[in-house]
Amino acid sequence: MKGLMVRIAVSVFGLATLAMLLLAAYDNHGYFAVNARSLQLKSIETATHDLEREIESLKEENKALDRKDPGIIEKIGIEDLNLVNPGDVIITIPEASTSDSTPANQN
Repeated sequence: MKGLMVRIAVSVFGLATLAMLLLAAYDNHGYFAVNARSLQLKSIETATHDLEREIESLKEENKALDRKDPGIIEKIGIEDLNLVNPGDVIITIPEASTSDSTPANQN
C-alpha cells in the first residue's frame, strides 16, 4: 500500500511538473510568445531606424531646396519629375519579362 501511494505521489508530481513546463512554453507569456514578440520588436526597431534615416535625408534635401541649390533642384527634376536637360538624349530600356518567352532551342 505504501509503494502504491509513493507511485501515485510521484505520478502526480510528474504530471504537475509537465503541466507547468507546457504552460511556461505555450502560455501567452511563455517562451514562444516572448520569442515571437522579441522578433516583432526587432523588426519594428529596424523599420524605425530606416525611417529615421529617411527623415534625416529629407531634412537635408529640404535645407538644400531652401537654399535654392541648383544641384538638388536638378536631381529632383530628373529623378522625381522625369524632366531632362536641353540636348539630353533619352534612352528607354524595356523591362525584362519574368516569364521566359523565347522558345527553347530544338536540335
